[in-house]
Amino acid sequence: MSQQTFKSASKRYWRAFVPTMVVYLIATLAGSFYLKTFDVEPTWLQATVAVACTLPMLLFLFIQIRYFLETDEYNRMIQLKGFAIGSGITVGAIFLIGFLQMFHVIDRVEVFWFGPAFFIAYGISTYLLGGRQCL
Repeated sequence: MSQQTFKSASKRYWRAFVPTMVVYLIATLAGSFYLKTFDVEPTWLQATVAVACTLPMLLFLFIQIRYFLETDEYNRMIQLKGFAIGSGITVGAIFLIGFLQMFHVIDRVEVFWFGPAFFIAYGISTYLLGGRQCL
């Protein structure tokens, strides 16, 4: 991908980010409310709603990676380091929680929460690495 000015990369990011998050929000809320209208929710419909909620998040990851690949080397380094640290923290938490569950220290933890945990770890890591200058 070609390098763009920080301003043009940022504009392109926001033009893709906002509609993606709107689709995610609509899919999540509408899907949840629609499934509640059934006495017994059909499995195929539950799976369809799950996929409809997941696709915008996958697109968001693509948009995020495209954004920091289109900017300068400094921002790219900060973003990639934050991404790597956030991933390491999340994977470490997955291992810890998995072992705590395996040895019956804690009860089951919903795996869904690792996605938001990654984005929190990534955001904090990027900010602490100097990402606040890349906003």
